[in-house]
Amino acid sequence: MKKTSILLVLALLLLNISGSTVLAKGTLKLGMEPGGDLSTNISGYMLGYGVDKGFSVAGEYLFDLNDQVELGGGFEYQFNRRVKGLDTGFSFIPLYGTLKIKAPLSEGFNSYFTGKIGYNYLTLSESVQNWDYGGGFFYGLGAGLVLNERYAVEVEYAVNQAELGYILKQPFNYSKIRLAVGYKF
Repeated sequence: MKKTSILLVLALLLLNISGSTVLAKGTLKLGMEPGGDLSTNISGYMLGYGVDKGFSVAGEYLFDLNDQVELGGGFEYQFNRRVKGLDTGFSFIPLYGTLKIKAPLSEGFNSYFTGKIGYNYLTLSESVQNWDYGGGFFYGLGAGLVLNERYAVEVEYAVNQAELGYILKQPFNYSKIRLAVGYKF
């Protein structure tokens, strides 16, 4: 599974880099999540855990709808992160649609708001591979700033949802704040 994940990330990065020269609206982002919260519902009891910091890489394509709005899609690969207090880890691979709106009254400042919605695939570390799991809904809201027409700095709140369990699948929700630096092609 680890080889498949690495190959998927490399293929998506190659697609992003090669396709962006034609579309001229691609962005490659490196992100860091200082921590997050994991929650699940087992037998009617809501359990919550802290999650150690994690890193991610993302690629997006955006098309101009007008001077203020861009629309497109993207993907993110989250590197494995560990659950605090447990000997287990997980990651998500979301595929999403995104909407980017230039912030009002930001002519000289070049700031924007962004929204994302899509589906994500859950991957688990080796220590919990026998569990049955599936992907789920993904959404995020953020704000950013474009610097020198090529670089972007962004902060985003996102929620990854999935299902996890032995026989009956239970909700598995991971919420985080992501800080990212991007390069626009």
